[in-house]
Amino acid sequence: MKIQNKVSYGVKIIFSDIDGTLLDNCHQVSGGTCKKIIELEQKGIPFVLISARMPEGVTSIQRQIGNHSPIICYSGGLIYDEGGKILYSCLLEMDKALKIKEILKAEFPRISFNTYGYEKWIVDSANDPWVREEENITGLKAKEGDMEKEFAEEGGIHKLLLMGESEEIQSVETRLRKKYPELSIVLSKKNYLEIMHGNANKSTGICHLCNHRGISLEEAMAFGDGYNDMDMLKAVKYSYAMGNAPEEVRESAAYVTLNNDNEGILAVIKELN
Repeated sequence: MKIQNKVSYGVKIIFSDIDGTLLDNCHQVSGGTCKKIIELEQKGIPFVLISARMPEGVTSIQRQIGNHSPIICYSGGLIYDEGGKILYSCLLEMDKALKIKEILKAEFPRISFNTYGYEKWIVDSANDPWVREEENITGLKAKEGDMEKEFAEEGGIHKLLLMGESEEIQSVETRLRKKYPELSIVLSKKNYLEIMHGNANKSTGICHLCNHRGISLEEAMAFGDGYNDMDMLKAVKYSYAMGNAPEEVRESAAYVTLNNDNEGILAVIKELN
């Protein structure tokens, strides 16, 4: 384990995943972490939440913290500045989303199929146990509807979320990666497979925001715990995997900090002045 508590300073921006990283296992941010994030923001160092979540799922955590930095949603597919203006949006084409749904219906009918775009979360059945569990985790409510109709005006979606038993999710991942190598297809956890446009990933998102603010990746810090964080952790100089992250994720980071239940982020950022 490559733990480093003292870091070289020159950090101008911090990126953090939410679930399993910033949030503890009770889905809360510690008071000490919130206090330090706001202190850093007041010194000009934004703490940017970057997540596969939809915008409201990210801003709800931002309200819990009390800071006012930009946010990156859908793993880099949608970026808002600190004033709520869209800086970047990358949509998965509707025809591909529909073809993926056809494959799942024919070959993997037990998989829970969820569609996201901007502030909408559309499902086939709100009574799906997987949907209900995700609602409990995020505090958000899904809406039953037809994907093609719901997103007709947008012409595409930001994310497909597939949920199911881990072995079946792995089979779906293998099938879709072979069929659609051009897409971003990543496990956010063993039961969750997320599908987005090929240009929607966390490293692209942080690069876009850093360029917008005139900050280099050598001046960026990032925290993550999941497989969909690995490209981000490899991209920045000061990258920290959480102690609860899988070994492959820990190996992708420059350093490893404490786990999410032991204020792993605070252990690092409290050294920033």
